Amino acid sequence: MTNNTEVNRHRPDVSTFKSEAASGKRPEGFSWKSRGRSFGYAFNGLLHAFKTQHNMWLHSLAAIIAVCLGGILHISKTQWAVILLCIAVVFSLEIVNTAIESLADFVHPQLHPKMGLVKDLAAGAVLIAAVISFIIGCLIFWPPLWALVKG
Repeated sequence: MTNNTEVNRHRPDVSTFKSEAASGKRPEGFSWKSRGRSFGYAFNGLLHAFKTQHNMWLHSLAAIIAVCLGGILHISKTQWAVILLCIAVVFSLEIVNTAIESLADFVHPQLHPKMGLVKDLAAGAVLIAAVISFIIGCLIFWPPLWALVKG
């Protein structure tokens, strides 16, 4: 479990925004340095997901297979777009699922039926995306694979 200072290492205090809003001041403007830090935090999140979530490894294997098949079978640009979108949706939902599970564990470390339901719902969203992506992959790859096998 992380402590508050670690969790909030890059998050400003909410009261700062409230006081700035009340005084009519605008929050700090755009800076390349702050954008760079934001991307760094995002990449840290991605790295954490790939290091700690076994399902990310399975999704990665499926993505590698899909990309290799796409290259071998010379799928169309539209089919590439659909495959890449499927990959992005599954990865994104898996990361959101991980965030929800982490938050649920932080808020209620003991087993609790409602927190279990929250986790199950998030996992269900990933499952739907993965199953539909698999079906889409079959629709895209099966015809050219079958033609290749039939020769």
